[in-house]
Amino acid sequence: MRILWTVACYELLRLSRIKVELLVLFLLPLLLILILGAALSKEFKAEDVKITPVKVAVVSQDQSRWSEPLKAYLDNPRTKEILQTQESPSRDEAVRALQDGRAEYGLIVPEGFGEALLQGKPASWELIAGKDRGQNLIAETALESYLAYANSMQAAALTLGPQAVLNQLADASVYAGASESFVTTGRLGNEGNEYTALQYYAVSMLVMFMLYAGMTASISLVNEREDHTLFRLGSMPVTMNQVIFGKMLGNGLLTLFQACVIIGVTHYAYGVDWGNRPAILLAVCLSVTLASMALAMLNSLCCRSIKSVTMAFQIVIMLMTFLSGGFIPQLGALERIGEFTVNHWAMQSILQLMLDGNPQLVLHHVTVLAAIAAALAAVAFAAYRKVGYRE
Repeated sequence: MRILWTVACYELLRLSRIKVELLVLFLLPLLLILILGAALSKEFKAEDVKITPVKVAVVSQDQSRWSEPLKAYLDNPRTKEILQTQESPSRDEAVRALQDGRAEYGLIVPEGFGEALLQGKPASWELIAGKDRGQNLIAETALESYLAYANSMQAAALTLGPQAVLNQLADASVYAGASESFVTTGRLGNEGNEYTALQYYAVSMLVMFMLYAGMTASISLVNEREDHTLFRLGSMPVTMNQVIFGKMLGNGLLTLFQACVIIGVTHYAYGVDWGNRPAILLAVCLSVTLASMALAMLNSLCCRSIKSVTMAFQIVIMLMTFLSGGFIPQLGALERIGEFTVNHWAMQSILQLMLDGNPQLVLHHVTVLAAIAAALAAVAFAAYRKVGYRE
């Protein structure tokens, strides 16, 4: 253990003499946080928005008894505050209305929909999205929530009979009262807080540059191979395991120190609130450090030159940062892909800490992050045992 710490100390001493790397690891993230946080502050500002009613083209191909309850819901004054419906004779006409701008959303009720609903069978309708993403979300939420409520009546149809369900679906006020119990208007987090642009990019840059610190470790390992100094190290009374893990330990300590500097400066100089659970924040930093060192070891074993190491690290880290929403929050398919990255789980863990989120949710994110880091470390160790660290 003493030899391991000696190698780590010499590695830290060597890194302290490389001024450019220290500037990149410590100064650059602070500058990026300040620039991005100031430039994109309006993008993260939450304000109340007045909802404009969505123009919905409705094509009703179903002539069952259920069409009247649906019409009653769409004609309800509360529904009209968010949806303005207009009848269309066919699906093609509804699509043309969307293309011409006469409608913003389309609803196609297929034939036999009502009978399937009343008989307790799966029932669905077709929704056609328009060009405005916000209006699409409003219309989809209103229509899908009613469909979900209607589907919940299937059990009642089987128990009480179709007429009882028709009477309840026809009363739109019953639906409105039921839906209100499931929806609460408010803000994210237990305290009603919301993170600012500075907080968001402080988290993003912290995770990204902690991973970038692994590139320094990988370059150090490859540099020993390129300079042919492994023979000299092999002639010393130390094992190759002590050399490589000592270097990993030294770079890992530098990564943790980097995290402390970024968190401290952004808190006291920029006013960034990192939450009130330092133990969990430390666990996140330790997990990211472990993942960073594991990537460094894998990279040094796969790449034979410093140039290839640098290129591979930059591609991997920039790609993970982009997919996880490190530059701008992602939605849809990219967001789902981002869930396979270290950055995603690290960012979500810290952002939930900032919002004073549910402790169980925070621990879930941290647990997944730790599992990913441990898996990367296991793969790196297995690769090292198989390939070895040699010239």
